[in-house]
Amino acid sequence: MADTMMVNGTAWSLGGASVRGAAHVRRGQPNQDAVGWVPPVAGAEVTGAFAAAVSDGHGGAAYYRSEVGARLAVEVAKAALGRFLEAPLPSDDAGPLVAEILATWRQAVMHDLAGNPVESDWVESEQEKLLPYGATLAAVAIRPDWLMALQIGDGDMLFGYPDGRVERPLPNDEGLFGEQTYSLCLDNAAERFRVRTRRRIEGQPWPDFVMLSTDGVSKSFADERTFLSIARDYRTSVRKIGLRGVLDQLEKWLSDVSHRGSGDDVTLCLAVGAPSAAPAAAAPAEERAPETSV
Repeated sequence: MADTMMVNGTAWSLGGASVRGAAHVRRGQPNQDAVGWVPPVAGAEVTGAFAAAVSDGHGGAAYYRSEVGARLAVEVAKAALGRFLEAPLPSDDAGPLVAEILATWRQAVMHDLAGNPVESDWVESEQEKLLPYGATLAAVAIRPDWLMALQIGDGDMLFGYPDGRVERPLPNDEGLFGEQTYSLCLDNAAERFRVRTRRRIEGQPWPDFVMLSTDGVSKSFADERTFLSIARDYRTSVRKIGLRGVLDQLEKWLSDVSHRGSGDDVTLCLAVGAPSAAPAAAAPAEERAPETSV
């Protein structure tokens, strides 16, 4: 899937894919990841900005509705960040937006639970009711004058710049060990969000590439250096062959990554800015998406 849109003289193309993990296929489990972006119409060219989000539902028996939790997280993030894109003067205080995302996600979970009740022999607290829907969230919104990046839990967000740099806009989580991660279902989830807001200043570098992925992707590579190299390869590829050329091969590449790497569900969302509104060109036969070994 791909969208193309004009943002302040820059054509942003967006797209992504989500693939059920090899281990989930073997165990008969669903894909617990979700991905989405706004505007949502594939192939559309519009004047405006964009937002994108990925979510990873937790594995394990306790999180037996996490694929629903992940889908709801992406839907809620798109709606909230969509309003950020349209605000006449955004605030650099992300607290209210984080609170809105959490409150709306919890309401959506309770609505789903009401329609699909679970029999229980005891009275459950709200967190116990939220637990089966546990999921992470990584989301970004970029408009001509502002950007916002927010994340809770694992997964990866990378920004690329015209000078070729690819880096993480958010700090790493602290206080975790092994496979632990923070979650939307926690009582203190608001405190576990990592957030960055930034106003655009003339003369300072501004992202022209965004990559969001669930942790099944990065866990499939040997180390951080290899993973960042993959992101740089994607930035180069979408500029050479167009995003559509990369997306045509993305599901196959993600499936290979899961089979040869983590075995987890793998989800990737890409946004690339070009200096014109021209749609991405079809991929020449000799060009291919990155195929770096996992």
